Amino acid sequence: MLGSERRLVTNRKQDVAVYLLPSGRHFQVEAEMQDEVHHMRIRMTVNHPSLKIKEVELEMPGVPDPLCTEARELAESLLGQNAVSGIQLSREGRNGTCLLLKDLFRTVLTMLIQAQYHVSRAELTGMFPGITEEQLFKIWTFARPDLKNSCLRYADDSPFMQRVEEAQWPRGVEKLLQKGAA
Repeated sequence: MLGSERRLVTNRKQDVAVYLLPSGRHFQVEAEMQDEVHHMRIRMTVNHPSLKIKEVELEMPGVPDPLCTEARELAESLLGQNAVSGIQLSREGRNGTCLLLKDLFRTVLTMLIQAQYHVSRAELTGMFPGITEEQLFKIWTFARPDLKNSCLRYADDSPFMQRVEEAQWPRGVEKLLQKGAA
């Protein structure tokens, strides 16, 4: 039982905001992590829907050792890559990476996927009035098969994904699916 004997030892805050740019084809991400020892920021522009990284900037205004700032070099390797590959964030041919930067990038990726879901949902609802959640996910997991089995709800054997599998494709979706395959 937590009692009055406890004392705060450490605390970390993360803040991630994802914006859709006016073109409707790019997300802009601003992420920041700060604790008693570290302070890091990621700013990047990512294509929608491919999630390819167009621009990326890493700042490390607070780190325990000047050597840590070498992790900023990792940004260069992310340009042109799918944001999912950013989870690796390791230096080729050299030992080491930045665990905290990788952690912040995972949070960024989760928020990008959530932003992509919200934007795609609005787009698909406009294209297919009356679309059900199951139909939406049928299209979405067709376009993003990497989402299958990425969480309990999206597991192949979950009740939700069984309903998705049984759902009818929305009328007229063929053109959209062909466009996505091209």
